[in-house]
Amino acid sequence: MPVSQTRSLVFALAGTFVLRCASYGAGIIIPTFLGIKSRSDSDVTASLAALIAITFYGAELVGAPIFGALSDRRGRKLFMILGPIFGGVAIQMLGFTSIIPILIVVRVLEGLSTASSAPATLGFLSAATASSERSRGRVMGLYEAATVVGLASGAALGGRLYDSFGTTAFTLLAIVYLVSLLLFLPVRDVKTSRDAAHHPGFATLRRVASGRILRFAPAWLAANAVLGSWFAVAPFLASGRPDPSQFLMQGFRPGQIGVAFMAFGIVFTLGAITWGFVMPRIGRQATLLIGVAGLLASTPIFFIINRQSAGQERTTMLALFAILAVAIFVESGFTPAALAYLAEIAEERPSDRGAVMGLYSVLLSVGQLLGGALAGPAASLAGINGLIGVTVVLGVVAAVTVVKLGRSEAQSRLVEMDPTMTMPG
Repeated sequence: MPVSQTRSLVFALAGTFVLRCASYGAGIIIPTFLGIKSRSDSDVTASLAALIAITFYGAELVGAPIFGALSDRRGRKLFMILGPIFGGVAIQMLGFTSIIPILIVVRVLEGLSTASSAPATLGFLSAATASSERSRGRVMGLYEAATVVGLASGAALGGRLYDSFGTTAFTLLAIVYLVSLLLFLPVRDVKTSRDAAHHPGFATLRRVASGRILRFAPAWLAANAVLGSWFAVAPFLASGRPDPSQFLMQGFRPGQIGVAFMAFGIVFTLGAITWGFVMPRIGRQATLLIGVAGLLASTPIFFIINRQSAGQERTTMLALFAILAVAIFVESGFTPAALAYLAEIAEERPSDRGAVMGLYSVLLSVGQLLGGALAGPAASLAGINGLIGVTVVLGVVAAVTVVKLGRSEAQSRLVEMDPTMTMPG
């Protein structure tokens, strides 16, 4: 592809990384703040932390299809830039007060930040890689890597800043949002058709929601629900009142929690990039199956780690965390394969790329809303073990859906080769 287009891809991915970093910098501070507060205030519960977390995804759910469709009509770059603006305004509000209603407003604005930038960026990446399936797999892997490592780096940055500077950390995170804005400015959008101009918002979403997307939706929802449950409640549990029976609930400091999330992000990023190169060789369906297998394999490892005592031998803990890192590396293949699947569908409707890729944010937000809703009661009942149980259930749902999807796609290919065949049932 032209050098200018490659440069735009680099800036779009870099802007995504920094934007996600800024977003979860605030995202980690809020639940850890509530966790620390819960040590002395019994009214601050895991369910409250989950409720505040899911307002972010609710705003993303409402905003993503609207912003995605508008980006097809008005150009994608504008909506990439709006993301950091929404986020910068939100984070400055935390510098004035941290009462519960303001925390909710902040998370809503940050949800709109993601709703604006994610569909537009994915629509741009889909259009820019339209001529190469191999490039698309790699670019989508890099996008997911930029997203996850951005979230994880934001957790480390936010926790460290809050430990060191208190509420001044919010102003420093606003500077990170500004850096993201500056990175999006040099992006040169790919020219797009205006055929979607008469189908704004949810009308466009209904128009592009094909059977292929609906068949895949349960797996994508389940995978996102797993992330939503852990990102919404795990920082609260880790920083809250210590539980001597659960190793991962020992009243950790925000900086320690942030470093743990960053380690997850690094492993996940390396995996997503690697799978972006492997996927064209083994196929998308195989990559999805391997990713789900890695997700299910991580649950018994988490359970064993959580049963260890705080004074457990260091060598044993390092070995357990190394095994967990391998499982996370394996499961990271699911997301670039899912994004490549959506990008392939977007090619069937090139004038609606932003709207189709907006489904990424819709499914992400619905999944994480579901995850947050499940995480609150599960965490209140059993702490980290409750989150592990939620992960098992959702992992089984994802596995069943991916298997059924593979059979359906294979049948569809046979029908294309022989139109006299009919789809079962």
